[in-house]
Amino acid sequence: LKKDKEALYDLYLRAKDIDPSRDAKLFDLKNLIENKIKHPLNDGNKKVIVFTAFADTANYLYNELLSWAKDTLQVNIALVAGSVSKTTFGKAEYSNILTNFSPVAKNRDKMKGMSQEGSIDILIATDCISEGQNLQDCDYLVNYDIHWNPVRIIQRFGRIDRLGSINNAIQLVNFWPTKD
Repeated sequence: LKKDKEALYDLYLRAKDIDPSRDAKLFDLKNLIENKIKHPLNDGNKKVIVFTAFADTANYLYNELLSWAKDTLQVNIALVAGSVSKTTFGKAEYSNILTNFSPVAKNRDKMKGMSQEGSIDILIATDCISEGQNLQDCDYLVNYDIHWNPVRIIQRFGRIDRLGSINNAIQLVNFWPTKD
């Protein structure tokens, strides 16, 4: 028990020093997103989906990217994670967020009452949107974590790799676990 207590205390000491300023994975994600937005795969397409398995991680990413996305990149960002939805554009409701993220695929132009100007360019989501959603306005998908079930990765990518896509090229980026 004494060794277990020492090991747990060591883990606690290491964990309490972690904060966003020392988060290398978050830093890498920001670099990927910024590069994609500054150098689109398809003319003018700034859209990025970031998938994560956990709502806590999705909330963390949204909170850490929020002001950076708005102020530095000057794009709108949204979060869809189960019962939690947040956005910097439009109503913070699941269907509105997805429509404002993918207005062409979701036929936003035919929806009365929805703003036709502006859109969401960065969407952070859990697997609650991995099936049955047409989000092919987007051309860049990031798996922030790799699900244990490879079918989930295929389902995630299937949100943008669809018939009727307006994009000539699409890209999938996976973050793989490191040794540490």
